[in-house]
Amino acid sequence: MNTRKRPPPSDTLLPLRAAKHPRLTDKHTNDNQNSTSHLEGMQWCWKLVMDLGKFGYETIRPFLQEAPADASTPQSQPDPHSDAVPARPSAPPPPRRPSRPAIPSEFKPGARPQDSAPTKPPSSSVPRKVSQRVPQAPPVEVQVPPVASSSSIIQPAILPRLRRKSEPSVRDYAALPKPPGQPNPIPPAQPSAGPSAQPRPHTGPGYVNGRRKYVVREHIFAKQHEAKVKETREKDMDEMEKDLYELRRRQGYTGDYASYKSLLRYQARLDRLQNQDPLAALSASASLTDLRHPSSLDNEPITKGFLQRALEKATATLASREQPRPDVPGYERIRVQQRARDEEIERRIRGPKIPPLPASLPAKDDALVDDLLARRGVISKCVREQITDKDLSRLKPNTWLNDEIINFYGQLIMSRAEASKENSGMNGKKKPLNVHYFSSFFWTKLEGDGYEKGRLAKWTKKVDIFSKDVVLIPVNHHNAHWTAAAINFRRKRIESYDSMGMPRQNVFKLLRGYLDAEHRNKKREPFDFSGWKNFVLVDTPQQENGFDCGVFTCQFLESLSRGEEHFAFKQANMSYLRRRMIWEIGNSKLRDGP
Repeated sequence: MNTRKRPPPSDTLLPLRAAKHPRLTDKHTNDNQNSTSHLEGMQWCWKLVMDLGKFGYETIRPFLQEAPADASTPQSQPDPHSDAVPARPSAPPPPRRPSRPAIPSEFKPGARPQDSAPTKPPSSSVPRKVSQRVPQAPPVEVQVPPVASSSSIIQPAILPRLRRKSEPSVRDYAALPKPPGQPNPIPPAQPSAGPSAQPRPHTGPGYVNGRRKYVVREHIFAKQHEAKVKETREKDMDEMEKDLYELRRRQGYTGDYASYKSLLRYQARLDRLQNQDPLAALSASASLTDLRHPSSLDNEPITKGFLQRALEKATATLASREQPRPDVPGYERIRVQQRARDEEIERRIRGPKIPPLPASLPAKDDALVDDLLARRGVISKCVREQITDKDLSRLKPNTWLNDEIINFYGQLIMSRAEASKENSGMNGKKKPLNVHYFSSFFWTKLEGDGYEKGRLAKWTKKVDIFSKDVVLIPVNHHNAHWTAAAINFRRKRIESYDSMGMPRQNVFKLLRGYLDAEHRNKKREPFDFSGWKNFVLVDTPQQENGFDCGVFTCQFLESLSRGEEHFAFKQANMSYLRRRMIWEIGNSKLRDGP
């Protein structure tokens, strides 16, 4: 690089022009004097800095290569008359961290030791890229013990904090043999039985099956809260029951509130057995004797959902009854007119109308009923059926009937039908039809085993049911409720009568299957169901409590055996009908009159 040099002074050059301003003149009068003053100021500043940083300077002093002069010794003053400008003192460089010695290749990750002797770190004579003022750190020698085998990995003295994926784990180091003369700082891992061995479970009073047991304590007001919630729910349920009772009273219910509560619990039980849990009422006994206890319905739970559905159904029934216009007859009025016309036709054809049932038996018969209830042992027999005092006591008020009462009453119906084949009538009543009665165990076999497995063909070995007018069948639903069913060959229909008004589609399905199987077995051809239908009487009498279903079933069967299309009894007649059935069972015959 070419630099322009200043020409030496010569006499030929013109003198400098005088300064126009006095400050410029004072400034450039004596350059040496100005330089001296500047140096004195710098020295004073440097001395102040050194005095203030004496503590820090003494700290870094061992790291300097040359010992600097003490801050208290005076610095050599430059000659003020000398033309050379003294060098500006420079501050000592900051200390630098000594570099870490190089790691031998034997200790690098993934390295394999050699059979030769371990190498030593490089000599200190190798030049470093460190300032000359920083003293050289002494080399660190790592003593490496001899290796037993070249295939093993030497354990380093200090493990790194973070391990790379390619580096061996602590467990790998612990599995290696212990080098001679050096302790193993890492405890060996517990030997495992296999790759799928589980850790040893914890044991002690605070552990259950190897897991820590935590005790959950309830809130201090938990019991008070549960009691308050239970009380509130019971209050709401009582209000809903009362509202439902009032709605049923508006629909024609005649019983008291206590009877209606019993009916509600009985209906809730039947609803649960039919829709949700049909296996809850299974019993080892085929009879209802063990289950029909008066207190069984007292503990029957009534859910809020059941009451809500009953309220909605009752409200919808009332809302659907619209008042007809004055000039247009309503449905109820037309139905009453049609019923009156039908009764008039029936009276002209078959005689006078059946009178209503009396309130009680005659005095003589009523006294006989009390005498029958006081007897012990076998009370009465009819063909193969018999009744004891325990069975007869079930005809007392507020008690359920069992299979013995139902089957004995069915046998009385069969005996009357066989005895009246040649008679024209019985005291104004209709002549009994040619009926056949199946016992209550018939439905149990049909529903549980079927036609073939239950061997139902033997039940009609001496009877042709297709020549009968009506086949009567008592039905026991889930060992908890009695209903009546009939196969009416005169009307070509399968009938079902339920005093609780519940749908019984299963009854129609099983009886249709029985008719077809029986016809194939006896007639060798399938049964013709042309013109047959399923029939449910619209105004079937309904019970208003939870224990009169058996009495309703017996009266359904008795009325059907006489060809009745409508039933003259209702809930108000149950007390009279119970005592009447006691008289009929005790005398082994059905009453002709009231």
